Amino acid sequence: MTTPIQFDRPLDPVYLNIQLRHVVELPVLGLTVRFESNSQAVLDVIEEVFGVWRALTGMPDLIQPASSVRVRLIVHDGDEGPATHAPVVCRLPDPDRLLVQTPGSVGLLDLGRRDAVAYVTPALLADRAHAQYALLHIMTFPLLVQYDRYPLHAAMIARGPIGLLLAGPAGTGKSTVALRARHEGLEVLSDDIVYVQLKPVFRVWGDLPGRVYLTPDAGAHFPDLAGHAPTLLANGTEKLLVRFPYDWSAQGGRAPVASRAGVCLLQRNGGRASVAPASPEEVQAFLGTELGIARTIFGPGLDEAVAVLAAGAGWKLSLSGDPADALPFLDEMLNALEQRDD
Repeated sequence: MTTPIQFDRPLDPVYLNIQLRHVVELPVLGLTVRFESNSQAVLDVIEEVFGVWRALTGMPDLIQPASSVRVRLIVHDGDEGPATHAPVVCRLPDPDRLLVQTPGSVGLLDLGRRDAVAYVTPALLADRAHAQYALLHIMTFPLLVQYDRYPLHAAMIARGPIGLLLAGPAGTGKSTVALRARHEGLEVLSDDIVYVQLKPVFRVWGDLPGRVYLTPDAGAHFPDLAGHAPTLLANGTEKLLVRFPYDWSAQGGRAPVASRAGVCLLQRNGGRASVAPASPEEVQAFLGTELGIARTIFGPGLDEAVAVLAAGAGWKLSLSGDPADALPFLDEMLNALEQRDD
């Protein structure tokens, strides 16, 4: 039986004077995010998603000064209907505002003000993994882009400060290859979205270190995932959530950020794994086609981020049916990036 979600109720029916006494600040992507709520249960979910970023407080050179983002998550009475996971709908009335809605919850992001507020039902909050991905991700990461953090659709593996972006169409196998690389000792900084910082120095940030989302059929490559139940993502697809330790506060640990990065374009040709160089024009053309509506929201800085990445090293990696076949090629790419002088 699920423990009931406890939350403070307002004195007025429209929640105008609701007390938000549960507060935590975390340096997500090196930017200070203030989370406020009327329920400790919300902070518990936030801790699971973003608590790992607390270790960044010991690396002040990676925290951008004078950055401030506010996210209010207010639990209110309501229900999400009969579905196993509440369906999520997003709407963009204009480039500065994003609406997020489920049958019983609603959120509004004001990108220009770097502020978000959501009214969340206990039912959505109790669906833990779904609430993390379908609510907290959406309510937080778009606000950070306003501080020079440009999102690109790619996974990222790393060795030390060197990152390798794995880009490819949905279903190509980015997350599967990334998780296999982790089994061979590489770090997984992100499995789907990376954030490019251009100023004052170039960096590429992973968004949610310590987790990977796989398509249900990808579990066949990892016997230890047998019996894992999928979770519903905000786009309506189901994925297997795989968690693993990521502790950069330990001795020798590194923050989930790369100071140098290359791009590997993944493709499937139905044959053996093989690799070939990719020109800057090929990399820029591919990453550019993935931007879509993001250009409207995030502006010309997004194209600049793509151009900076494309100017570095690039490869085209054709995948076989076994993700392990890609590992020697990934190792070669990381070696080449480590040897570059720029």
